[in-house]
Amino acid sequence: MIEGVTFDWWNTLAMSSPEQDRRLRDLRMERLAPSLSRLPRPPTREALLLAYDRQTEILSEAWGRGVDLNRSEQIATFFRLAGLDGQAPALFEAAVEAFGGALLEIPPALFPHVSETLDHLKREGYQVGLVSNTGRTWGRYLRRLQDRLGIGKYFDARVFSDEIGIRKPEAGIFDVALSNLGLRPDRVVHVGDDVTADVAGAKAHGMRAIWFNTGFWRDARTDKADAEIADHADLPAILRRWRA
Repeated sequence: MIEGVTFDWWNTLAMSSPEQDRRLRDLRMERLAPSLSRLPRPPTREALLLAYDRQTEILSEAWGRGVDLNRSEQIATFFRLAGLDGQAPALFEAAVEAFGGALLEIPPALFPHVSETLDHLKREGYQVGLVSNTGRTWGRYLRRLQDRLGIGKYFDARVFSDEIGIRKPEAGIFDVALSNLGLRPDRVVHVGDDVTADVAGAKAHGMRAIWFNTGFWRDARTDKADAEIADHADLPAILRRWRA
């Protein structure tokens, strides 16, 4: 019997897009600029954007290897690339807020029927969790965002990779979520869009997996998922069959 449901965040509950990424890039540099303006020789906007883009390459390579750089490591990398190593202690908190808080100003949209589905799951007595790999917006900011979007109240556990240093598909991140929910793997289904991080990761850990297929990953295919949906409104019917 399924007693709990865990969800991925990006491209499962919340939509991301290249356009939003570009807007966040610009906003993060705008938010950091006032603190940098007090330096004797502040870097130019062009230099900051170049450092940001080079940081993106480094982060993407690390994430591709399953390595999670925490916020301190991310900011240190950016400072080094922007030639700000010596100023790092004084600027650290300003940079953390500039990078992490930007998403609160440019929030993503939720997919259709997310709120209704989460509300239904709680009323049906399911434990609900979130298992999310993070990027430049860390767990402490994602919690605030989710609360503002009105869905934070539905989660019994929220696990973010930057806070535990483990990324999906590694078993450890699912272990933390299951422990927080107090449920065995075979009693929980994970819902996510990434066929490797979410579907294969959950299945390898003994959980059931539902592929949320929005077409974001155009060439993605999987034979590991127990079910596939393209709308969260379809989730309750699947869970009812598994609960019978």
